[in-house]
Amino acid sequence: MKKFISLLVAVVLLTFPLFLFSADELVFSVLITRHGDRVPFAKTKNLDYNWGSFVSELTPIGMNQEYNLGSVLRQKYVEKDKLLKPNYEANSILTYSSNTNRTIMSAQCILLGLYPPGTGPTVGDSDSAALPDRIQVIPVRTLPDSSTMILMPYPEYLKLLEKYVYSTQKWKDAEKETQPKMKKWSAAVDYNIKSLGDVLTVGDILICAKSHNLPYPAGLSDKDAQEIIELTNYKLAHQFHIPELSYLMGGQLLNTIEANIDDFINARQPYKIVYYSGHDITILPIMTLLGSPLNTAPGYASHISIELWKDDSSKHYIKVDYNNKYVKLPVMNSSDTCSYEDFKKLVDSVNEKYKNLKLPAN
Repeated sequence: MKKFISLLVAVVLLTFPLFLFSADELVFSVLITRHGDRVPFAKTKNLDYNWGSFVSELTPIGMNQEYNLGSVLRQKYVEKDKLLKPNYEANSILTYSSNTNRTIMSAQCILLGLYPPGTGPTVGDSDSAALPDRIQVIPVRTLPDSSTMILMPYPEYLKLLEKYVYSTQKWKDAEKETQPKMKKWSAAVDYNIKSLGDVLTVGDILICAKSHNLPYPAGLSDKDAQEIIELTNYKLAHQFHIPELSYLMGGQLLNTIEANIDDFINARQPYKIVYYSGHDITILPIMTLLGSPLNTAPGYASHISIELWKDDSSKHYIKVDYNNKYVKLPVMNSSDTCSYEDFKKLVDSVNEKYKNLKLPAN
């Protein structure tokens, strides 16, 4: 028995350094988020709520959603994986937002959750806070309206839908199947629902109403409202199962992400996180192009993390996290990882297949 215990102690002592030093390290991440809860884009007579803000603007609920996401990201990036320091360091996070109030404000809320009050700087060697409550200010860069990297302008997006989605037999069949319910729904919400596109418009309002615990119109049952919401989330997601649409909407961002990772590996930039504050139609095409299309639209404050890890032999590999769960890409192995080289080949293959696609002419 004494010999066995001595042998066990020897094994532990010999292997302890391996346990201590062989842990893989998260060294870089690209983060993409959807904005939080917002006011709908449209309204009808029977769905005209007092949202407390203007069309498409981030609501207090949305602010809270994004702040909470930032707190979750702090647990991951600061406390668990040690990618970021407990107090913000200049040039550790590079943030881009589309040129909309809701995404700019969402980015600010997430960064405030990532570095909450109390973590900001003091003045000199004193304990005097530089800003009230030791708030930490982190830069957010806004892309111009002309940029299509995070958000495709709506008129161009609509043209792509007309060309690649609405003309497909699958979409037409789904529209025909839903047609018998449209008359009933139209009367209930006082809006002429003639197409699946109109259903998605009404669904957007109902999603917001549900988020705010607001009542549905008297003529619309909870079952009908839930059916419209589910149809909206399903059909929005499945638009982007069409790879041509996804490439035209997300190809530029995918290539930029690959360049971000390459720049980090080759020490051409100092950032530990490059962050893109966007929309559901920012996340959906990226997931399709990566080979893991979503079957329902991303909810408010959804996010993707494309993570670069380094093993104990200094080899880099990729993991992809969607809403705090790792997803498997076609190039990944049983551990839901792939080498950076294989990730790069995936991006190259997407470019090679769809490089000749062009946006519809104005």
